[in-house]
Amino acid sequence: MGKLSYDDKLRIQTLREHGLGAKAIIACYPDKGWKLSSFNKVCSRVDSTGSAVLRQPGSGRPATAITNQNVQHVEELICSQESNSGRLRTSALGRSLQNLTSVSRLSVCHIAKRKLHLKSFRRMPALVINDATRQKRLERARALLNRITVRKMKKVFFTDEKNFYLNPPINNQNNRVWSGRRKPDVEPRRLLVEMVKFAPHLMVSAGVCVGGKGRLNFVDEKAKVNAAYYLEKLLPKLVEDCEQLLPNNFIFHSSRTELQLTRHVSQDWLKTNCSDFIAKDEWPPNSPDQNPMDYHVWGGGNVGVLPEAAAKATDNY
Repeated sequence: MGKLSYDDKLRIQTLREHGLGAKAIIACYPDKGWKLSSFNKVCSRVDSTGSAVLRQPGSGRPATAITNQNVQHVEELICSQESNSGRLRTSALGRSLQNLTSVSRLSVCHIAKRKLHLKSFRRMPALVINDATRQKRLERARALLNRITVRKMKKVFFTDEKNFYLNPPINNQNNRVWSGRRKPDVEPRRLLVEMVKFAPHLMVSAGVCVGGKGRLNFVDEKAKVNAAYYLEKLLPKLVEDCEQLLPNNFIFHSSRTELQLTRHVSQDWLKTNCSDFIAKDEWPPNSPDQNPMDYHVWGGGNVGVLPEAAAKATDNY
């Protein structure tokens, strides 16, 4: 007998409601290869329940894992982890519950998602900020809010730099090798991924503001980015872009990495060549969420990416 799909059962239900018998319905579809004995079961279900797809109440195997007691156990275990900074894996939750009720991991997932209507969220990496840094960040953020109003914010030219590593990242979870042999018998060239110890990278410096975006400034290959290089090659170009986008006064913002690199030299240069700027002691530490270059243009930290991904990041720019 050909397998009855969901659409086939609905079609049979419609024809059955119009008064056709089992043999007449089978004759309408000779290419299906339906068997009369099995076909009669579907017709009987339509006659008794009025539907060919809905199961009768109480039919099927009784639920042994998804019971009210097990649902309560799962809820208690999950809720007990809300105040815990660590994470409770689904597999660990299944093992913990299995010791009590012998519930499988799949049943635990079913209870959590469909019975308790819970959602799982992927944990995100974040910088470790101690109390002193947190307090300093709060104080400087409040000072910037008092100094730079909403109108002045439109005059700020944000700058930043990023390293694009040219070697591709390796995803060990999804990048698999299939073979009918044992792992020791698989050719090493298929299993091993060669990585360069000192991966080549490309550094890009740029800036944005409400009025537009500046140029992409690529650091010369194998160039030593020190205070002299930054003041000679990068900073004048950034300020030039800033003057073109914001001709009537501007507030220049330099990334914290650049400020630490050039120390007091860049501060003196900015005092001479800029109408206004955000000093290194004014910008909150560990605050990538306050610079649009970090959270919008680059879209994250300095992680290894392919050249195509670097091009995509510059497209966002």
